[in-house]
Amino acid sequence: MKEDIQLKRVVDEQCVLEFANFPRQLDAKILEYKNLEAKNTSLEAELRQISGHEESESLKVVNALLMEQIDLHLPPAIPLIVLQSHQPVPDATLTNKYDDLLAAHEDVKKKLIVKEDFTSHLK
Repeated sequence: MKEDIQLKRVVDEQCVLEFANFPRQLDAKILEYKNLEAKNTSLEAELRQISGHEESESLKVVNALLMEQIDLHLPPAIPLIVLQSHQPVPDATLTNKYDDLLAAHEDVKKKLIVKEDFTSHLK
């Protein structure tokens, strides 16, 4: 029984010694963590500065290549003609399309007027 008590005391003393050392170990680890964090931050900034320059140059090259590919795949530009109502149209096919669009426009206008008249009589 005495041996058990003495063994318990020895174990308790060792635990007290270990626990007494924990705050110092914790402080050392916190300091190490802060130093590593500061070093990591400075390395990140340095890497961003280095890779940012290289990245922008490589992005410019990639962008130029993509623009060349886009230019190769685009159909030739079709000139658009903006005409005022009832002006002469220089091309026969455009004249027919213009007349069809103008007739459809007039038809829609008439239907809209009829609809507005009908809804105003209902009120």
